[in-house]
Amino acid sequence: MKGNDPMTPGGEKIKLAYILKMFPRLSETFILNEMLELERQGVEITIFSLKKPNEGKFHPKLSNLRAPVYYLEDLDIKKWVLWLGEVWPLLMSRKENFWKLMERVLNDKDNNLMGYVLYSAWVAVRIRELGISHIHSHFGSISSTIAYFASGIASVPFSFTAHAKDIYVYNMQEHLLGEKLQAAEFAVTVTDYNKNYLLDHNPGLEPDKIDVIFNGVALENIIYTPTSAREKDLILGAGRLVPKKGFDTLLDACDILRRRGTAFRCVIVGDGSEADMLLDKRNNLGLEDVVEFLGARIHDEIMDLMGRATLLCLPCRIAEDGNRDALPTVLLEALACGLPAISTNISGIPEIIESGVHGVLVPPDDAASLADEIERLLNSADIREEYSKAGLEKAGESFDIEKNVGLLRDLFVESIESEASKKSKKTIRFGAE
Repeated sequence: MKGNDPMTPGGEKIKLAYILKMFPRLSETFILNEMLELERQGVEITIFSLKKPNEGKFHPKLSNLRAPVYYLEDLDIKKWVLWLGEVWPLLMSRKENFWKLMERVLNDKDNNLMGYVLYSAWVAVRIRELGISHIHSHFGSISSTIAYFASGIASVPFSFTAHAKDIYVYNMQEHLLGEKLQAAEFAVTVTDYNKNYLLDHNPGLEPDKIDVIFNGVALENIIYTPTSAREKDLILGAGRLVPKKGFDTLLDACDILRRRGTAFRCVIVGDGSEADMLLDKRNNLGLEDVVEFLGARIHDEIMDLMGRATLLCLPCRIAEDGNRDALPTVLLEALACGLPAISTNISGIPEIIESGVHGVLVPPDDAASLADEIERLLNSADIREEYSKAGLEKAGESFDIEKNVGLLRDLFVESIESEASKKSKKTIRFGAE
């Protein structure tokens, strides 16, 4: 990391645009944390969000974010002539880049791309007005497409972070993912597993084009709770109630434990498309007195539960549509607060937990193995303490948000310096732009 100096080595202030599909979202706290840490490290951020939040709950740290937010849905796409006409005098200087994109859309006859181009043109004008030096987005789908198009119109470099659904559910042609990987100044992904997948599906893409940077957690804000201070029989499940999280397998494991006569309580936090199905399954299994669903909770409430629980269980799977978790934040937080975790050996999860060292990994969809490991940990405070201490050390080594965001910040600085160098050479050879 290059420290907290808010300038690039060339003396230019770091001004970033973050382009997101919806901001804020409870399930994307890692994005908020990343931006907060960038601001702490002296970076100035402006957010462009395609949609407004619709969850009704917000992370308490949101009030600490200084970045202004522009919501593109406030621009009625049916009245694009009006709002794009207002900025047309400023867009005129970039009109050749704009027309190239328009020509592409008209050739492809793609209405969705047309909307993205129009929004991107408006964003490009704001980016030029604000003196933004680099554009970044999260996810390789809609948000990075707007970043890509705005970059082309504004002649400002862009990058994006690819995570999970955007990699595994869509093919490389959908959302122009393969094209964006080639065009971006750099791409980031959160696991080596993801990087290898992207390289395998993009022949000719240089490996150095993709940087692996783990999501991080603010370790100084997480309270470590030793095994002796935890409740003795509390299993915690935390995450969105969607197929890839595998909470139905956790319910099956709880049924096995109940029939064995094992004493336990299980609390599941989250909401999602499988909420009703999971509730029905719990009731059909007769687990109402030992399994409780709490619905969505703010981060502080989840961390309070993580400080009390005996162990965390996140039985992830690869869903039928290919979706899977990449680097679940809840597992990083579990390591940091000393909570032993049981998860599965898929995707990037083994990059978080080495089974038998920092926690336990079992095969996905294997309720019997999951029940066995839950029972083993419930019955052994010594093993839980061993995993707790090793997990804390792993969190410090690999998932410190200050270190990891510092790596991302360095990439932004390199991009800005490289672009400045290109413009300097162009000015010398051909005159001012």
